[in-house]
Amino acid sequence: LNYIKSKTHNMKNFLILFTAFVFFSCTNNEMGYGSIQNEDELSKLTIQIAQDYAKAEFENASKVYSDSVSLLFNSNEVIGKENLINGWMEEHRVFSNISISDEYVHTNTFADGRVWTNYWFVWKGTGNFTGKELEIRAHFDYKWENGKIVRAQGYFSDEDFNKEYAAADGLQKRY
Repeated sequence: LNYIKSKTHNMKNFLILFTAFVFFSCTNNEMGYGSIQNEDELSKLTIQIAQDYAKAEFENASKVYSDSVSLLFNSNEVIGKENLINGWMEEHRVFSNISISDEYVHTNTFADGRVWTNYWFVWKGTGNFTGKELEIRAHFDYKWENGKIVRAQGYFSDEDFNKEYAAADGLQKRY
């Protein structure tokens, strides 16, 4: 009998949680969350910039990133578009065969006007100093203002990445 009461109680809890989930899912726009798109121009531009990066082509990125962009790679900050692009050129010195795959992107437009693009992907490259092939899953967020990226935040496992930099030129830590 206690078993049946327990199962009934668990089912009631499940139904309450499910109802709350449906309610909040249906009303999220009213609560300030806005909309999510993945076929929009900003999402497409994010993928294009990543594919250009893999080919060491930075013209589109130079147009899209603000001059004073603030970037956070894990817990390390880079300020300015020039520093970002110089860092990417350095990555192409340290790694070859860089590619981006398994991409998913969507852009969030919040009710208060903020726009962020979220981007998940797999970065692959071969260390030019150790020969080690790396495959790193990553997630980046991009804040847009007036058609420019003003803030970027990247999260990824950087241990092997940093080891290649150490082999390249004695740096202890890259990101």
